[in-house]
Amino acid sequence: MAQSSKGLPKIIPLTLVILLGILVQVLFVFADMQETPNKAAVAFAEAYYGFDKTGLGERLCESSRVVDEVNVVDQYIYDAARKAEARGYDLGMYVKNDLYHVETEILEESFDKARVRLTAERKSGLRTFFSREDVHPVDLTFDLVREDGKWKVCTDLLSLDKA
Repeated sequence: MAQSSKGLPKIIPLTLVILLGILVQVLFVFADMQETPNKAAVAFAEAYYGFDKTGLGERLCESSRVVDEVNVVDQYIYDAARKAEARGYDLGMYVKNDLYHVETEILEESFDKARVRLTAERKSGLRTFFSREDVHPVDLTFDLVREDGKWKVCTDLLSLDKA
C-alpha cells in the first residue's frame, strides 16, 4: 500500500510559523537587553532611593563619583544612615523607597551623551501599607554619558534631594 503525503503540506507552514515565532522572541530578548539612557536613569533612581551603594557606584559616571577627594556615594549613604538613626531607624526597609509609575522622556540624545527626564511616585512600602498618604512625586532630569559601553549618570548626587 502506498503512503499518502497529504499531511506533509499542512505541517510545513505550521513549522515555519513556530520557527518564526521563536526567532522573533529571541530578537525581542536581545532588543530588551540593549543599554539605553532611559534604563540607566531608572536604574540610577531606583538605586538612589533604595540606598543601594553598589547600584549607585555602577551608574554614576567617573567624574561625579569623587568630588573634593570625597566619595559621594559613601557620603550619601553615610548621611542617609545618620538621618535614619536620628529618627530611630536603621537604613533598612522602613527608610528605603520604591519608585512607582515611572516614566522617562529623552530630552536630548547623541551617541555618547543624553539628557533624560524621569517622573515617578516615590513611597516606602512599609509605610504605605498602613497609610496611603506617604507618596512623594519625583521629577528629575539626568545628564548621562556613555562610559565603558554603559550609560552612566553625571549629576551631583548630593544635591538630588534638594531638587
